[in-house]
Amino acid sequence: MSSLMALGMIAAFSPAFAQSPSHDAGVAAPNAAVVTLPQDQWRAAGITLAPVTRAPFENTLRLTGKISLNEDRVAHIYSLVEGTVSDVPVTLGQRVQTDDLLAVIHSREVGEAKLQLYQDRLQVELANIQHQMQTKVAGNASELLDALRNNTGIDEIERQFRDRPMGDFRERVVAAYAAYLKSAADVVRLEGISETGAVSGKQLLTARANRNADQATFQSRIEQIQHELHTSTVMSSQAVKMAEAKALVSATSLRILNVPANEIDHIDPVNQGETISHYAIRAPFDGTILTKDVVLSEQVRPDVLLFSIADLSTVWVTANIYEEHLPLLDSFKNQTVKLRNDALPEQSFTAKVFYTGDVMDETTRTISLRAIADNSGHHLKPGMFINIELPTSQPTASVLIPSSAVQEHAGQTFVFVLNGTNDFHRRDVKLGLANESSVVVEQGLHDGESIVVQGGFILKSQLLADLMGEE
Repeated sequence: MSSLMALGMIAAFSPAFAQSPSHDAGVAAPNAAVVTLPQDQWRAAGITLAPVTRAPFENTLRLTGKISLNEDRVAHIYSLVEGTVSDVPVTLGQRVQTDDLLAVIHSREVGEAKLQLYQDRLQVELANIQHQMQTKVAGNASELLDALRNNTGIDEIERQFRDRPMGDFRERVVAAYAAYLKSAADVVRLEGISETGAVSGKQLLTARANRNADQATFQSRIEQIQHELHTSTVMSSQAVKMAEAKALVSATSLRILNVPANEIDHIDPVNQGETISHYAIRAPFDGTILTKDVVLSEQVRPDVLLFSIADLSTVWVTANIYEEHLPLLDSFKNQTVKLRNDALPEQSFTAKVFYTGDVMDETTRTISLRAIADNSGHHLKPGMFINIELPTSQPTASVLIPSSAVQEHAGQTFVFVLNGTNDFHRRDVKLGLANESSVVVEQGLHDGESIVVQGGFILKSQLLADLMGEE
């Protein structure tokens, strides 16, 4: 409201105003100053009242921040092997999907590793075949030994085991068994005729000794063959495990080089030819290629950066919190903040605070704040400056009044408190924190009091006019 309009309104309503009696000094004490205005003139004067209440003080802290890459979604890609670049199917700034091919490198190391794995797998197949054969031989030989222990006849043994493979075990044990059967038959024959005197006792004793020797030889041969069967079976089983372990080591070496599993599972030197040495570099996640430092036929090494890829669907917002705002630091965690940029005046963005630093920068006397923002539209560009609106609030309720209720004169701040029906008392107040619409009153007001929140300038003008008149 302009001064001329205020003076006009004062003149219009001055007959209705009254001031409390002055003190001996001739000037009313500021805190005792009273302006009287009948209720029927409040509307014309723009007087609006509101009770004094308590509420948490909320404010918006405005900071200048910067958009940066989401460091959790940035990949600097190197080759794990030396070689020559044979293909680069992507370009700078291109958006790629997970596992998209970025480059192909002709690597001797990869080729040799794949060939070694191919040979190791052949050895595993051979060891498995040998073990299966050895297991079959051992099973057949064990059944033969059981039949011999049961005194099965030679003809029956020949019939049962004729076409069943068992190596030289058959010949060795059957020969010993046949020798034992012959010497045993000789003893039986000689025992039958020894009583007639046709043979001497010495011949019978010799035959019995030969039988016992052949029986011992036969039993020894069985035990020896059993031991050999067990040993050879264990050795063939161990050979399979060793071959499998060697193949596993070779496959793991390729996995360490980040060779895809499907390539490891389908190694075929005949069909693949020289492409068996190709080493593919692929995108680790969806993103945009920010740097590309590789060209065709270039020699690359593991210490040379080839690509940088960033997922720009989210970005970080970085800002510095000054020392004066440290009491609010804990309240910032997990807060949602608003973002605005002058280049995009019609758009607003939000971000969620996920980190407030624990160490203060000695140079700037600030603490770092980080928030993450959705950037699916790719409007927020890393390196862009951004305006941040960060809501803050006090944990306890305070006496909170509208800023329009506060008046000021001669360095003093005051409000008008309704006392009675038509009397407005000037009340000096001590103010605290303020935002765009409200201010905290630290001293001077009590809950439930009615104060003027609109039209206080009219009351202030009349009060000052009366004071100047008294002087």
